[in-house]
Amino acid sequence: MRDGYKLFMNKFNIDEEDPIKFEIDETIYVIDPVVKDEWELLKSNIYNGNQKVFVRGYGRDAEGTELYMSLYKELFGHNNFFKDATNNAEPTKLIRRLTGYSRQEKPTTKYKRLRNYQVSHIFGKTKNPFAFTAPWNIVYVPKIMDPFTGHESKGILTERFQKDFLTHFYNYYKDYIEEFNNIMFELSPQVDKYLEENADFITEKFKSDAIEQFSPITKWSELGEILI
Repeated sequence: MRDGYKLFMNKFNIDEEDPIKFEIDETIYVIDPVVKDEWELLKSNIYNGNQKVFVRGYGRDAEGTELYMSLYKELFGHNNFFKDATNNAEPTKLIRRLTGYSRQEKPTTKYKRLRNYQVSHIFGKTKNPFAFTAPWNIVYVPKIMDPFTGHESKGILTERFQKDFLTHFYNYYKDYIEEFNNIMFELSPQVDKYLEENADFITEKFKSDAIEQFSPITKWSELGEILI
């Protein structure tokens, strides 16, 4: 098979290990000590509704978002959940504040400037309130790596990039991911109950999507693509 990525790397004598190492080394992430307090605050807001909790919109033009809002109300007993204005505004504000880096072009004394980086959710699940603004799920990734890790790329080389990237951050944030997974196991009966009791009002697609969004994060063998 003629693989455009391999042709490019062979043409310029690029070893496969080099761009993989570059991607991991140059990704900007929230360091572990900072993650803890933000993670505790997020969980408290989800369970108690003390402050707004944001999620990404669902469906074309976010027209299905209310389906998730109803599910959140059933699970947590409050209405303090909101659709993100741009589907990435809140994660962007969070990682800017926690890392001190900003993608804004205008010079500022408050933040170090970035160019050609994008905000990415490592493990996806952006309709899950525990994951959308989880400090362990949000990173700045060099845009040049998107062809290798984005959802449109395919092939063995892409799988290697995704595997190494996801495995690296899974291991780094392992304690938080395991806690997230335990929460998902605890919520699973309630999610199933809600979907069963509202079967007449929801589509099969929403049902399967909701189950996936509230499923545990697994290791690479069962992980899908990086969701940008």
